[in-house]
Amino acid sequence: MGSVEAVGATESTVDAELLGRVADSMAELLPRVLKREVTDLGTDTKLFTELGLSSASTLELLLELEDELEIQIDVEEIDQADLETVGTLAAYIAAHTVADE
Repeated sequence: MGSVEAVGATESTVDAELLGRVADSMAELLPRVLKREVTDLGTDTKLFTELGLSSASTLELLLELEDELEIQIDVEEIDQADLETVGTLAAYIAAHTVADE
């Protein structure tokens, strides 16, 4: 336990090092995006029902993550299941970054 499992992604598509960086950054950025303290944040924390994330704050979080991690997130295929928990979003991002060319 304690590790983020990629939902719907195979190990070969998920960058484990990036996954850890994304999860750490989310823990740092969520309080800023939500404008309140966030306690007991875990990979199974539900983004919408437990944290109260909205569509606008989700977009803000994704943009903040791109800036913080210096990555570009491919949001073309993101769906509601990818936004379920901290862990599912981190796994999606780790598997769907766009290489800078």
